[in-house]
Amino acid sequence: MIHKQFFHKSFIASVAAVAVIIGGSQLNRTFAQTAPRSNTASSQSKPAFTLQGHIWTIEALDFSPDGQTLVSGSYDHTVKVWNLNNGKLISTLDGHKDGVNDVVISPDGKLFFTAGGTAEPNTSKVVKVWDMKTKKLLRTLKGHTLGVTSLAITPDGKTLVSGSYDKTIIFWDVDKGIRKRTLTGHTSPVRSVAVSPDGKTLASGGGSLQDDSDKTVKLWNIETGKLISNIKGNDNLISFIGFTPDGKYLVNSTDPKINVWDLSTGKLVNRFGVSDIEGVTSATLGNDSKTIVTTTLDGAVTIWDLTTGKAIKTLVEAANNPQNYDQLYPTSTAFSPDGKTIAIGEGGGAYNSKFPIIIRRMP
Repeated sequence: MIHKQFFHKSFIASVAAVAVIIGGSQLNRTFAQTAPRSNTASSQSKPAFTLQGHIWTIEALDFSPDGQTLVSGSYDHTVKVWNLNNGKLISTLDGHKDGVNDVVISPDGKLFFTAGGTAEPNTSKVVKVWDMKTKKLLRTLKGHTLGVTSLAITPDGKTLVSGSYDKTIIFWDVDKGIRKRTLTGHTSPVRSVAVSPDGKTLASGGGSLQDDSDKTVKLWNIETGKLISNIKGNDNLISFIGFTPDGKYLVNSTDPKINVWDLSTGKLVNRFGVSDIEGVTSATLGNDSKTIVTTTLDGAVTIWDLTTGKAIKTLVEAANNPQNYDQLYPTSTAFSPDGKTIAIGEGGGAYNSKFPIIIRRMP
């Protein structure tokens, strides 16, 4: 559930998309790697099987709790639901005008939520709630005034959180389908939201390309909606934010760096570069609380150690010609609940290409 490529829509006039799933554990985005790679680190996994369907950049992916179903969202306006047991497409759903930015499946696997739209006033501004069993649209949540960039859900499945280009965050009552609360602390677009493993804290971040944009990470009390703290120190807009599963660290991507914050002290404990130049397209935290996976414009998919900032393994090697912007490159990733499968969605400017989703599971 990644959230989210900032430059794709303005950078590319026509885009093709692929999702690749390779066995491993989670994270997203990079251009040229700065860390030296050993022979083990550079060995890459091969795809297990291929799914085809999307015709534009794949921006968001999420696995069902049982790991048997994958939901994908694309700039082609559609949401697709895939059966990972037989590799078949289950459903293609009418997603969001101007593209799908995020998808999230509820903790019990009964519902999934989609969001989309841009920073333009006439765009899609809603969150859609779908029934996983029937694939039918149950309701549409209205409240944002610009496109919705990011989604997160509490562990109990009762509260859905959405961030938007309109600079606000909305808490939604999942059962009733109504807005519970609106948070208005950001002064720039909110690009990523995340809920802590204990369900008590929300983290949010965003910004724009302007030098004076709001690049702070904000922590909120989910029960009261009160701002707990502002975390400063990001050099660029925040495209990804997340809590490690053990709840000890908050991690954010501020291209081309990853920042790791100790939640007990509020201090920055590590900052490392995953790209020589700005080109990180996505980031996803691993299930082990120790790693993050990034994808980059040069086509690389790399797993990094959060403590050392060193590359552990290259799942997909960088392309031979990273300046060829007509080629496909990875744009989103997701890990299965057991951490043995990774889904990699792709986008880019390639023409006359096939658009697979490649699935690989670890032995």
